[in-house]
Amino acid sequence: MLKRFFINALFLSIIFFSLPVNAVNFNFTDLEGKQHSLSDYRGKWVLVNFWATWCPPCRHEIPDLSDYHLEHDDAVVIGVNYEPGLKDEKLKKFIEVYLVSYPVTRVNQEIIDVLGEPRGLPTSILISPDGDIAKRITGMVDERRINKIITKYTQSKSK
Repeated sequence: MLKRFFINALFLSIIFFSLPVNAVNFNFTDLEGKQHSLSDYRGKWVLVNFWATWCPPCRHEIPDLSDYHLEHDDAVVIGVNYEPGLKDEKLKKFIEVYLVSYPVTRVNQEIIDVLGEPRGLPTSILISPDGDIAKRITGMVDERRINKIITKYTQSKSK
């Protein structure tokens, strides 16, 4: 009986200590009505991008983010529209015109509770494959900057 207790305790501690402690997670529904969870993308780099249709730098980075999303099997971009008053039809039309290739959702309290309020737009939060926040970026991002951050983060984790 005591032996079984220690085996179970060892098993549970292995499971508990192997889980990512700081893993962030939130749920969202994209504009097509599909349910997502950040944990669905565990094992990939995730760039959560807060943006608005009225924001020129946000509009400027959309083609780069769309290409990045399509060209990287190990990464995904999630767009979080930060315009509560914008009608769904206008947002969907904007996404169609700008050829947004990644899932887009509207900002919600769960996302804010997990990631915090953006300090400006655009703001991107890069999340590691383990679910840790690797970097918060206020301002525009492109593939070069994302790759630089990933390299730096990966090097610091391997030390």
